[in-house]
Amino acid sequence: MKYQILKNTDLRLSNVCLGTASFGEQLSQQQSFELLDEFVRKGGNFLDTANIYCRWVPGLENCGEQILGEWLKSRGAYKNVVIATKGAHYLFGGQEHISRVNEREIRKDLENSLETLGLDVIDFYWLHRDDTDKPMEEIVDIMEKLKREGKIRYYGFSNYQLYRLQEAEQYMQSRGLSGICGVSNQWSMASVNPRGNMNPDPTLVEVREEEYLWHKESKTPLIPFSATASGWFEKMKQAGVRVNRGEVVEIQRPELLSEKMKKAFWNEDNLKKYETLTKLQKETGYSLQSLSISWLLQQPFQVFPVCGARNIDQLNEILKAPQIELTPEMFPG
Repeated sequence: MKYQILKNTDLRLSNVCLGTASFGEQLSQQQSFELLDEFVRKGGNFLDTANIYCRWVPGLENCGEQILGEWLKSRGAYKNVVIATKGAHYLFGGQEHISRVNEREIRKDLENSLETLGLDVIDFYWLHRDDTDKPMEEIVDIMEKLKREGKIRYYGFSNYQLYRLQEAEQYMQSRGLSGICGVSNQWSMASVNPRGNMNPDPTLVEVREEEYLWHKESKTPLIPFSATASGWFEKMKQAGVRVNRGEVVEIQRPELLSEKMKKAFWNEDNLKKYETLTKLQKETGYSLQSLSISWLLQQPFQVFPVCGARNIDQLNEILKAPQIELTPEMFPG
């Protein structure tokens, strides 16, 4: 595992962040504990969760944080990991249109997360959604207040559009505050087709060319979610897709590619990337999954991909990515 000090902080983070969105819904507590144990054993120390995880399932509460809190307590791992969690997400059950980006709701989520995780302070706190009717100055002031109170150490913005990030950056500079510590928007090596996102939530924000160039120029760290693109490139391989010079030559098992995934990821750009990845796999022996995550780590700004895993084998493929020593020129653009 490799590590970096996150810009504008003193947090020393593993290059790969383990996401916990599946804990409690798709994975049992035992399965989640096994992943966490293996992640830390292999040198990982950056864990991402959210107060909203599992609340979309009727009858379930914030299972991701609950399981992580139980693991932290049972392993005495509080000093061994860096915890990032999120608040101010909208509620479900007909309340999706109601903004919770205000001090009262942010505090409510934050206090709940602190109690559930068994922490006195959150290392890194994300605002999970935006309210574009609210000035960024007001939002930044709320987060700075929580910092002064010792509730959080650092904060960032998840699913915030570029112009809002620029407004925040401008205000922070005018106040003499440290710059944005991190942005968590959707990004992976596989480009998403317009209106084809597998998650139809209209409040999600994807990293596209303009956002990428801003990160490149500003050097603002990116901590992207959905960083494995649901294993799209590996699924193409399993389906027996063969590509030559950007053209599809054969698909042996098309039934393995769901219509939902094809709507999201089947495009010329991804076919070219897949062709390059298959060549690199033959040269290096690494899986397409490992190589696609390594591509994220080759960028000219800090990237800490948030990756989820269903089992130990998937996790180990993800954790090979920081070990891959390839030049950016070997990857597609």
